[in-house]
Amino acid sequence: MHSIARGLRLLIAGIAIVMTLAAFTWVAVRPWYEHQQRGARVTLTVMHWSGGGGPDEDRIVKTMIADFQRRHPGVEVVRINPGDAGSFYTKLQTMFAAGTPPDVFYMGADRLASFAMRGLLAPIDPLLEADRAAGRETLDLSDFFSATLDCFRFDGQRTGRGPLYGIPKDFTTIGFYYNKDLFDKAGVPYPSDDWTWDDFHEAARRIGELPGVTGAEFVTWPFVLRTYLWTWGTDVCSPDFSQSWLRKPETYAALQRIRRWRFEEPHTLTSGKSQVAQGESVFLTGKVGMAGPFGRWVVPQYRHIESFRWDFAPLPRGTRKANVVLTVSWSIAARSRHKQLAWELVKSLTGPRGQAEMARLGLAIPTLRKVAYSDAFIDPSIPPAHDRAFLDQVQYARPMPWPVDPRFEHRMGSRLEQALRTGDLTLDEAIDKLEADWAADRASPLNRTDFPRMPWRRIVAVLAAAAGLTALIVLPLWWRTRPGRIGLREELAGYAFVSPWVIGFAVFMAFPIVLSLLLAFCKWSGLSTLEMAQWVGPANFEQLFFHDPRFAASLRVTAYYAAVAVPAGQLLALLAALLLAQDVKFVGFFRSAWYLPTVLAGVAIAVLWRWVFDGDHGLMNTYLLGPLLKPFGLRPPQWFDEDARWAGPLAFAIMSLWGFGGPMVIYLAGIKGIPSELHEAASLDGAGALRRLRHVTLPMLSPVIFFNVIMAIIGSFQVFTQAYVMTGGGPGDATRFYVLYLYNQAFEFHEMGYASAMAWMLLVIILLLTLMIMRGSRKYVYYEALR
Repeated sequence: MHSIARGLRLLIAGIAIVMTLAAFTWVAVRPWYEHQQRGARVTLTVMHWSGGGGPDEDRIVKTMIADFQRRHPGVEVVRINPGDAGSFYTKLQTMFAAGTPPDVFYMGADRLASFAMRGLLAPIDPLLEADRAAGRETLDLSDFFSATLDCFRFDGQRTGRGPLYGIPKDFTTIGFYYNKDLFDKAGVPYPSDDWTWDDFHEAARRIGELPGVTGAEFVTWPFVLRTYLWTWGTDVCSPDFSQSWLRKPETYAALQRIRRWRFEEPHTLTSGKSQVAQGESVFLTGKVGMAGPFGRWVVPQYRHIESFRWDFAPLPRGTRKANVVLTVSWSIAARSRHKQLAWELVKSLTGPRGQAEMARLGLAIPTLRKVAYSDAFIDPSIPPAHDRAFLDQVQYARPMPWPVDPRFEHRMGSRLEQALRTGDLTLDEAIDKLEADWAADRASPLNRTDFPRMPWRRIVAVLAAAAGLTALIVLPLWWRTRPGRIGLREELAGYAFVSPWVIGFAVFMAFPIVLSLLLAFCKWSGLSTLEMAQWVGPANFEQLFFHDPRFAASLRVTAYYAAVAVPAGQLLALLAALLLAQDVKFVGFFRSAWYLPTVLAGVAIAVLWRWVFDGDHGLMNTYLLGPLLKPFGLRPPQWFDEDARWAGPLAFAIMSLWGFGGPMVIYLAGIKGIPSELHEAASLDGAGALRRLRHVTLPMLSPVIFFNVIMAIIGSFQVFTQAYVMTGGGPGDATRFYVLYLYNQAFEFHEMGYASAMAWMLLVIILLLTLMIMRGSRKYVYYEALR
């Protein structure tokens, strides 16, 4: 029997070793194997998103790629569609950082500068010249709307000029969608192609006088505000982005006009406080006269409207007519090994057939003139009937240049939204804060351009030498203290069994941790490979502590949330566990029901709670707090309001109570583990329920309470999904939690080194808090209860 058991153990160990080695071997040799299988076939990787076109857009791209493969039988095209644009750019950044970017991919005009300045995009002009020199069929750029091509030109400083880095697949101008039924009901004439902002204001005011109706939804997105200012002959800053123009009389007056319409004239514009009733979806309710300025991207959604008639009107004029070109291109990676084939694919994807198919979706305007002016786009029988209004605006439209630093747009949008949409700041206060933000960005110690490259070879050599020195010290010590033959075999067997975990930890945990620590002293965008990282020393931490007010703001928001959510959540979980520890009928059902919210998806729950905390129409204010506070002459808070900074984190703390099921189960297990003899002895001594709770249950449960509190504090400093989905950190920085700000730096501002420094600061903060709590809990935790 002993030999059989030993044989089985060896067999199991051998199978485990073989499976582990086979898995690692397959991962290592799979690229070579797939290359051999393909033989002479060339592989191109294409990456795009679905956007407003949804499955139909995905189908069109798939069909166009299939046609290309039929014409090029030696080429295999691998298509990647991560879903929406946000997921797309996160994955694209990761692929560039890994040195394996897709050959062909979507590139938004607003992101072009960030990618082109780092040499990540292949210029299109040499490919065009090569086609002409070889006599190959190529794209005739004169067929394209010139403004769409200018969106993808970059000279190293700003967009709109210089080499071409992409071929625009489609585009849109912007304007307002209007409800014809509400215009008729209010007796207001439909907008003309030459209407003014005064006409817009008058129409919105009169429609807003109808019962239960609002005049217009006016979004205040950064590109919308800048386009609006263009109609008044001004902008937020000078063309080179060096001077603020926000206090110029014409700029200030134009912005103040929006603020007056929204906050001084009830029902002219929609409420900016609402977390639900805003954006493109407001128009679907049929209770808003106009919505915009939006581009063509809303048309597929609006074509499902059956309850009212609607159409499109161009952007009103102020002192002049103006509009913006919003577009996406097919671009080619500079590191593509098959640029000519990638270029052939781009020519196919941007040809007349593909553009005509996209145009029929209603999603955007074809960039080829002959397609744009064909019935593929202009079809009065399908709403909007006034398709030509989009095209008529092209003569007044131009690309919107943005500085290379993506923080500019983010800062501008955040501050001006507080003044023009939510009303948390006056216009002067918003301008002061915005200009202070820009000044802080310019004063950043990271703005230098002469930082040296990261000495990766020297670092690897030092780490290798340290590992070798450690081995020289440890191995002789182990050899002198090694066990006997039998013990050595057991020890080696133990090492073999834990080796998969050790290797996995070293590769997938230890290596990223060490790399993150090194990046904390680097400036690296995350868009290029690690060899492009620059050594900045302690500059990231200097920026954190002395030049970044949002770092302190995010810490305050997170600390306030933790101070409320941790004790409230633990108290509720403990009370629930005490209740569910009772031996009553159906207790199993109640335990499952109370635990269920813990396992629900984070994004879905965030969307649900966004509706609950909506300041104007949400469940919390309308049906819960409103009736309770109204008899006392009080009003419930606007939960996500810059003026009520306490309310936003408090709302998230209340939301966190939804998931108390996790700690509740742990408390319940701890309560069930308390010996019943202790309660019986206390009862015999005359102790009531409260005294037994205080002197028996809580002391015996103290290690469990300590564990749950530590885990809750760590979790409270990692809030991300809720804030990202519900508020995006706004208004201002009222709900910008620490991890959300870390994400902003890494994936929106492309400051991966700075984000790494923030991650290590978070580790230090959590470690210090944990040590403080452990030291302060010695008198209160009864560790003998664990025996």
